Amino acid sequence: MDFGEKLKSTPTQPGVYLIKDGEGEVLYVGKAQALRPRLRQHFREDKKGSPWQQLMIQRAADFDFIVTRSDVEALILEANLIKEREPQFNIRLADDKSYPYIKLTDEKYPRLMLLRDLPKDAQPASGRALKRGYHDPKRHEVHTLHDGTVFGPYPNAKAMRRTMRLASQLFGIRSCRKKLDGEQVGRPCLNYHIHRCVGPCTGKVSEEEYRQIVRQVELFLSGKSDEIVKELEDQMQQAAADQQFERAAILRDKLRAVRRVLEEQVIVSTKAREEDVIAAAVGEDRALVVLMAVRAGKLVSQQQYVFAHTAQRSKAEVIDAFLTQHYSRSGWAPKEVLVSADLPSAESWSQTLSELRGSKVQVRRPQRGEKRRLMELAARNAQINLLRIAEARGERRQAANAALADLAQMLALSEPPARIESYDISNIQGQHATGSMVTFTDGLSDKQSYRHFKMRQTADKPDDYAMMGEMLHRRLRRGAQGDEKFLPLPDLILVDGGKGQLGVAVEALQKTGMEGITVVALAKREEEVFLPDESEPVDVGPYPRAHFLLQRIRDEAHRFALQYHQGLRGKAMTRSVLDEIPGIGPRRRQELLKAFPSVRAISQASVDELAAVPAMNRRAAQAVIEHLAELAQ
Repeated sequence: MDFGEKLKSTPTQPGVYLIKDGEGEVLYVGKAQALRPRLRQHFREDKKGSPWQQLMIQRAADFDFIVTRSDVEALILEANLIKEREPQFNIRLADDKSYPYIKLTDEKYPRLMLLRDLPKDAQPASGRALKRGYHDPKRHEVHTLHDGTVFGPYPNAKAMRRTMRLASQLFGIRSCRKKLDGEQVGRPCLNYHIHRCVGPCTGKVSEEEYRQIVRQVELFLSGKSDEIVKELEDQMQQAAADQQFERAAILRDKLRAVRRVLEEQVIVSTKAREEDVIAAAVGEDRALVVLMAVRAGKLVSQQQYVFAHTAQRSKAEVIDAFLTQHYSRSGWAPKEVLVSADLPSAESWSQTLSELRGSKVQVRRPQRGEKRRLMELAARNAQINLLRIAEARGERRQAANAALADLAQMLALSEPPARIESYDISNIQGQHATGSMVTFTDGLSDKQSYRHFKMRQTADKPDDYAMMGEMLHRRLRRGAQGDEKFLPLPDLILVDGGKGQLGVAVEALQKTGMEGITVVALAKREEEVFLPDESEPVDVGPYPRAHFLLQRIRDEAHRFALQYHQGLRGKAMTRSVLDEIPGIGPRRRQELLKAFPSVRAISQASVDELAAVPAMNRRAAQAVIEHLAELAQ
């Protein structure tokens, strides 16, 4: 393709570009403040660049682009496309999971609740105080919704739940789903009796008293614990002056508890600094990034992230990829981002993160002083943790090599199989039938090579043998045609089942002309191993490590197939249940699923909660509750 002609018509606006190969597969996704100059850098005639860039351009046959209204939109779109398309040449998180958030609802008596993902309508909190008068205009890592405020993301569910538990223990904010208006509602729960909730359901807590609690919770979740200490001290002294000694004692105990929490935070500066310290360590095939969060001069958290696809990549490239994937999720940036490598795009990142924050953000590598010392600490932690992971992988690799040597002896192979593929089928009476292919390279799982299959010719036919045959035939045919997504070919194929499934696999190998590939079957009931043309199972007694390796590979194929099948089935069930409700069309269904994590959560919501969802009203909310209640009977 003549890239020069297409580049002439490429705009100079901000956006995201996708470089593709001859079959339309996305090789790389990138963002740019100006698309045309950035793409010219990729396709320049001198072919300069890193080895991976040169290889990518050799395979490139076309490119597409998407113009965005701002650098921030480009940042978020790039991260989403990388997660969705999984391009070969992009650095990606090895564990690309979602991160949880804490939501403080906007009710008369607000409560805390868990959010698995940041809702699409979330907006970073601005410098203006928000409605109801609770909100601190200087908070950070906070987002506003139409029905509350979101804090996060947290590195994992454990950290998030610990924070929620501390908020309840320290301040007594509620977490129940009761609709409260200041009057007594039912009997107080256990949290009230063990002093983890002040009990607004008793009708004895005024809105003004609860408002003070909510403000303290917001300060706590925003990392502004020093302000909480000052407020509690003032309240305690005032209560003592008013001779309210019981209240003063309660405030004293709360103050002690808050101070114990603060003691866990390391003071790194006497100044009220707000910064993220980011350092990377790069190995042969993995990289690790450490993020130290400094808030109000205290080191409040340290998180680590493992990245794959980092061969021949520099620390600067790894950090650049981290910035994209981290800040697109958080939707917020601190005043300063300190990095352990010189980024060619530092100025561009400063502009993008400034737009994201709504005020100036500086991205730089510190050269001296306490900021450099903190950066060096983060870099040491990154290197130590990467070595620890490498050592653990080395031990696993030694064990895997021993198991593969035993496997070669057990199956009378000339050498240990370098690539083992296992297949499994998951369906219910042929419905939502899916197949899985998992790959183990050198005895270790190679998740980048896992593949899913939706059944085509055998769809809706409850015939596991036919489904297995279709999946194997499609996989082997794609490999024979040179499809890089299915190369290299396996040295050993493992099928889940007995002689029937083994026969199907042998037939697929014959039809595709690949009889040279070894195939074995592992039967579930007795965990017996069968080979073609052998009437008796293989004697696995002398080879426990090899036998266990086959079991582990088979179980991984089963897990992978079941996970995909459950996802398809869950989507189908969700569509059918909500589509059956009168007055619930595609728009309302979509908004309900945005606001609630599952149909079960929708069924447990109140009419008011459902009616507050965009595009919903009380009549539609009542219809949802009545329909789901009938299904539950």
